[in-house]
Amino acid sequence: MWGLVVETALISIAVYVAIALVLIAWPPPAPTDVPERATLELDSLVAGGSLAEPAAPRHFTARDGAIRPYRLYPGSGCDVLIFLHGSSSDGRYLAGLASDVAASTGLTVVTPDMRGHGSKPGRRGDVDAIDRQEQDIGDLITMLRDEGSYGRFLLGGHSIGAGLAIRYAAGREQPKPAGMVLIAPYIHRKSPGARPNSGGWATPFVPRFAGIAMLQRFGIHLFDRLPVLRFAVPPAARDGTETALYSWRLFASVTPRSDWRNDIRSIACPVLVLAAARDSIFRSEGYREVFEPLRHASVEIIPAIDHFQLVTSSDVPRRIAHWLNAVVPGTVAKAGGLANAKMES
Repeated sequence: MWGLVVETALISIAVYVAIALVLIAWPPPAPTDVPERATLELDSLVAGGSLAEPAAPRHFTARDGAIRPYRLYPGSGCDVLIFLHGSSSDGRYLAGLASDVAASTGLTVVTPDMRGHGSKPGRRGDVDAIDRQEQDIGDLITMLRDEGSYGRFLLGGHSIGAGLAIRYAAGREQPKPAGMVLIAPYIHRKSPGARPNSGGWATPFVPRFAGIAMLQRFGIHLFDRLPVLRFAVPPAARDGTETALYSWRLFASVTPRSDWRNDIRSIACPVLVLAAARDSIFRSEGYREVFEPLRHASVEIIPAIDHFQLVTSSDVPRRIAHWLNAVVPGTVAKAGGLANAKMES
């Protein structure tokens, strides 16, 4: 009797694993020849010459010994904003936004390149551990604190970078931010802020996602390194440093956890969410519902701009400065006027 039960169970497991392997091996969808609206908007932004020249890269040593690049835009005071870039790119395109925020708020703005991205990706499109991005943020803050006279630490990001900021704030790494600036944040594919396939910007390999998830239920992570997501990077944004494919591990490392509602509820500091009324990647009105549980969150939707114009709009630094004055006491009263609070560890 027990032998039959065991045999049946083994057959069931073998069939389950076989199905998972078939799904993992399923061919990815073919790239479309017709660019979606988001791709055309990014192409226009990059080709239009409105992006500022980035600061020279600097480097810090992460806890695993990796040398990681970042760029620094000095403010007039001692508080610092770590600001994370969006999907497929690196921190260079944030140069104008970072400079304008530094000038209008007094914050020093630091833009690291996330693992798997940029000119020194490590392994492009992949990361060796899901918590590595969060660890890098903690290590960068520690380096800045040890080497400079910085005060409070704020955290933010654009698009998927804002998703990583949420993941960090809700995770175990220290220190926790004194405030957060989230610009068009990626939350979750099932959140009120989501559009199917991010409006055509991101193509998930759905069968492979499903197959990897099936094996993970048995503790099998052998295929977590495989690509599961492709971004429709336009020609103008292709210079050899773009990251058009994300592995399962990389995608998981830069986005809120599957229980994204709990990640949102876990944020203890004031939060500013800025969104674009014409965002073709995310549904901006959905952010009001996403962040409704946080009494200390403010959601503002800027009219007449799209997802990528959020990083060039002069309205964004102005709104950040106004929010800091009103909501984050003792951080920035005006450009050059900061509290003398030290960064908490």
